[in-house]
Amino acid sequence: MNKDESFNRRKYPRVRTESLVSLARVDSPDVLAHALDLSRNGIRFQCVGLEVEQGESLRVTFNLGDRTVTVVGVLVRVTDLDGFTQEVALAFTQIDQDTLDLLDGDLPEFESL
Repeated sequence: MNKDESFNRRKYPRVRTESLVSLARVDSPDVLAHALDLSRNGIRFQCVGLEVEQGESLRVTFNLGDRTVTVVGVLVRVTDLDGFTQEVALAFTQIDQDTLDLLDGDLPEFESL
């Protein structure tokens, strides 16, 4: 099975995004990162200089439609892209029902994958 086939067989569909997100360890100041895609279950992004590890919890703030939402999640995958940049996949652990409803609905500003 190639990477595209496994990506498309996910439990929740993902949507591609090119937005900035604000993220931080739960008790630390925020830094900016570049979101790549998101689903009802999580978000994938690239961050520079944060140096995170799998299993850590992060707070992530991003715009979803006309709302700004904040979620908490655990890092399920961390890939070093170079000496400064990491690609990170975060699974949501704390997310409110309104945000879940938005993720379940149509998000015209995002491109479905």
